[in-house]
Amino acid sequence: MTGTTPRVLVTGAASGIGAACCSVLSTRGWDVVPTDARASDTVLALDVSDEHAWNEVLQRVGHLDAMVTCAGIRTRSSIVDTPIDEWERHLRVNLTGTWLAARGLLRQANAQPNVARSMVTIASVNASIAVPGQAHYVASKGGIVALTRAIALEGAPIGLRANAIAPGPIRTPMAAERLDDPEQVRWLTGRVPLGRVGEADEVAEVVEFLLSERASYINGEVVYVDGGWAANAV
Repeated sequence: MTGTTPRVLVTGAASGIGAACCSVLSTRGWDVVPTDARASDTVLALDVSDEHAWNEVLQRVGHLDAMVTCAGIRTRSSIVDTPIDEWERHLRVNLTGTWLAARGLLRQANAQPNVARSMVTIASVNASIAVPGQAHYVASKGGIVALTRAIALEGAPIGLRANAIAPGPIRTPMAAERLDDPEQVRWLTGRVPLGRVGEADEVAEVVEFLLSERASYINGEVVYVDGGWAANAV
């Protein structure tokens, strides 16, 4: 990274894991650029699925040392009941949004190679452990894992590392509907060996580590922050 205060752009920064990342990274000395589809006085507007919106934000922000892609959506319906528009919306926001972020950071890295940069994408434990009624979400998150590995390969020769985090059940607004249902909570915590739902800042702490030079030899990996869910895949 550069000798100045490192700058990181975070998508999905208005709430949940994205907001937690902004908070943790700010306290660790990062210059954080928060972006979200829901803009505010402190959060830049960014529709991650919109190529032109990305171009405008990246031009405005300038040099970046890192990116964290937290923006994402999830709905529930069976494959047979999911309209194609809903399928494509998940791919567009979750997967294409991550790809556009990576392309922007890789273009900066190509223009200024051999400057250490890092990217962390937010996938899901469901990228490798499918659940019923969410095939469109599962597929988009699986795509993020594969994409992250490809980014890691293309980025390595020019100084860019990329890793994915696969969270399990985390207390965020996206999960609020399930966490308000005691039956759903019992099912979720029953799958997690640690026996509880995770907190957004527990994910953000891992994000901060992966972005930092303390993780300088970690590249193309998927780190599960899931309380052991993936180890309990039965």
